[in-house]
Amino acid sequence: MRKITKIASLGVIIALAGLVCDSQEFVSAKMYVQQGDLEAAEKFFLQALEVPAEATNALVPYLLAAQVYVPQQRYEEMSEMLAEALRRNPTQNYQGHPIAELVENTRQVQWQQAYQRGANLFNEIISQVEGQTLDDNQRQGLLAAKKHFETAILIWPEQAPAYISLVLCYRQLGDTDGESAALAKALEMDPDDGQVLLLAGEQALQAGETAEAVKYYERAHNNDPENMIIMQRLTSLYIEQQELQAALEILEETQKNSPRDPNVYFNIGAVYSNIANDALRKGQDIYRDVVSATPIDTEQLAIAMELFKQAQGAYSEALYFMDNTLALDPDDAAADRAIREIQKTKKILDTVQRSVEQMLQ
Repeated sequence: MRKITKIASLGVIIALAGLVCDSQEFVSAKMYVQQGDLEAAEKFFLQALEVPAEATNALVPYLLAAQVYVPQQRYEEMSEMLAEALRRNPTQNYQGHPIAELVENTRQVQWQQAYQRGANLFNEIISQVEGQTLDDNQRQGLLAAKKHFETAILIWPEQAPAYISLVLCYRQLGDTDGESAALAKALEMDPDDGQVLLLAGEQALQAGETAEAVKYYERAHNNDPENMIIMQRLTSLYIEQQELQAALEILEETQKNSPRDPNVYFNIGAVYSNIANDALRKGQDIYRDVVSATPIDTEQLAIAMELFKQAQGAYSEALYFMDNTLALDPDDAAADRAIREIQKTKKILDTVQRSVEQMLQ
C-alpha cells in the first residue's frame, strides 16, 4: 500500500508540474478569451509577454494576435505579435502545427480577406468608369479600395499583388506621387514580378523615359516569357525604335511557347512588314536620287535593287504569318486588312523592280 501511495503522489506532482508551465497571466488571458472579454484578455496577454518564464513561449504573442487582434481587425498589432511569435520560437508546436505554419496561415487568411474587399470595390468602380472622369462616389469608392489594399500590405508586407493594386488605385485617382511610391515599394518587395515590371515600364513611358521602359519590359519578358501583354509592349517599343531584329527574336521565341496563338503570328507578320517597309523606303530614296541624276549611277541602282529584293522577301514572310493568323482566327479583321495592303504594295514593288532591272541591263 505504501508503494502504491508513493507512485500516486509522484503522479500528482507530475500533473501539477504540467499545470504550472503557463504563467498566471497567460492562464488568465486564455480564460478571458473563452469568456469573450477581449479587453481583459489583451491586458493579461500583454502582461504575459513581460513574464521572464514566458520569454520563449511563442504562443503568448500568437494567441494575442489570433484571438484578440484578428477579431477586432487590429491588423498593425496583429502583425507585430505574429512577428514576435516567429522571433520567439517558430518551431514550437500548437495543436499539431508549428507556429511558423500557423502564422503564415493567419496572415494568408486575413490578407486574402482585406485584398478581396479592395479588389471587389476597385473592379466594380472600374466597370462603371470605362475611361470617364470619376464622380465623387466613385472617387470615394476607390479611396476605400485603396484603404483595403493598404490594410493587406500591413497584414503581409511581402505580398506584391496588394502593391500592384495600390499602384492601379493611385493611377485611377490621378495621384502620381502615390503611384510612384507604391510602385517603388512593389519593386523593392518583388523586383522580378512580371506585373510589377510591366507597371514600371508603363510609368517610364508616361514620363517619356523610353530607354528605361525598354529595360523594365526586357526584365519582365525574361522573368515571364509567356506573358503576351509584356511581349506585345516590348515588341511595340522595339518597332518604334526600329530595332526590328530584336522584336523578331522576341516573337520567334514566344512562338515556340505559343505555337497556335494567332496574336503571335500577327505580330511576327507585322514585324516583317515593318522590315519590308524600311527596306522599301531606303531603296526608293536611292532610286529617286539615281533616276534624277545624269549619268545614272549603276552601283547605287544595284544597291536599290538589293533593298527591293529584301523588301519583297520580308513582305512574303509577312504574308505567310498573316495568312496563318487568319487560319487560326478567321475573324481577325486586322490580319485580313494587312494582307490586302501588303499584296497591293508588292504589286507596286514588282513594277519598280522590273524598271530597275531594265535600267541595269
